[in-house]
Amino acid sequence: MNLRNIDLNLLTVFDAVMTEGNITRAAEKIGMSQPAMSIAISRFRHIADDKLFERTGRGVKPTPRALELSGPVSRALVVISSALEHGTEFDLKTSERSFNLGFGDYGELVILPRLAQRIAKVDSNIRLNTLPTAGIDMQKEMHFENIDLYLWLVPLENSEIRSTQIGTMDHACIVRKDHPSIKDSISIEQYADLAHVVYELPGAYGPSLIDRELWRHNLKRKRACEVYSFFHMPRIISSTDMIATMPRPMAEAYASIHNLKIIPAPIPAEMAIFLMWHKRLDNDTGHQWLRNAVIEIQASL
Repeated sequence: MNLRNIDLNLLTVFDAVMTEGNITRAAEKIGMSQPAMSIAISRFRHIADDKLFERTGRGVKPTPRALELSGPVSRALVVISSALEHGTEFDLKTSERSFNLGFGDYGELVILPRLAQRIAKVDSNIRLNTLPTAGIDMQKEMHFENIDLYLWLVPLENSEIRSTQIGTMDHACIVRKDHPSIKDSISIEQYADLAHVVYELPGAYGPSLIDRELWRHNLKRKRACEVYSFFHMPRIISSTDMIATMPRPMAEAYASIHNLKIIPAPIPAEMAIFLMWHKRLDNDTGHQWLRNAVIEIQASL
């Protein structure tokens, strides 16, 4: 296919219809009349060799071919938009950029809501997209511009990737408020005797920092339940006599929502937290704003 024969405005039309699920709303979003929108969709149907959308009582439903095209088209528009903005000053109020974030459980629970609040305060059209981090080659994802900013406990050792430590996380424990045997603090012996809900870091090798510290005291905790995400912990804790250990900002967020009690962790478990991005984004003013915002949020916790 010869790309010179394709009007790139058709990609914007297609993306708007996919996002809105309604041709009228999509036309309003990008400032087109509905007849012009229908003509553009018809032209893109010819290029894609597919009807793309089926009418329903509530709008339009994408075909399998449209769903297949949606991701690549959306990413292409983001790349083009970002490339055009890179050489200009970034304006939070007027920018329509989209940032892809590899934040993990900690970043999504603690950092992301505060970042979204900053954007909402100025009524910005910036979009934040979170992507999974477990089992993903993050160096590759950043190289191909699929991830703009990565938050993790271990820096990536790669000449293309910038890494900076933005703080440390101390840990706390959560239990249900009416736990029968735990008051406001516990000894390390009590801690080891309790049934634990445990989260293992993806890609972790060997015993965790907590388990190593317990072994130093000739103790071993009971791993009653292992989960693949911190997000599963509070519901389990709120309905059992188990205990969980996690970064304190996460414990504070969960405690306020799930009626849990926070107690100090009886063992030291402080961990560093790093922010990473591809070096090509060093001088991107929009990305600089994003990095600085995350650093300021982490520093305020």
